[in-house]
Amino acid sequence: MEEWQKLLVVGVILIILAALFAMFKGITVWTVLIILLAIADIALGLYRKKIS
Repeated sequence: MEEWQKLLVVGVILIILAALFAMFKGITVWTVLIILLAIADIALGLYRKKIS
């Protein structure tokens, strides 16, 4: 598995975990930060795919 693919998988997993956490605990600052981190991770993965 290439590095950009790993970044995409980790980003998707983070979004899923944040969504599950938000369902049970409500949306908090930490949930929003995790989702932003996941979006940045996915964007970095797509950027690395583009330049490779």
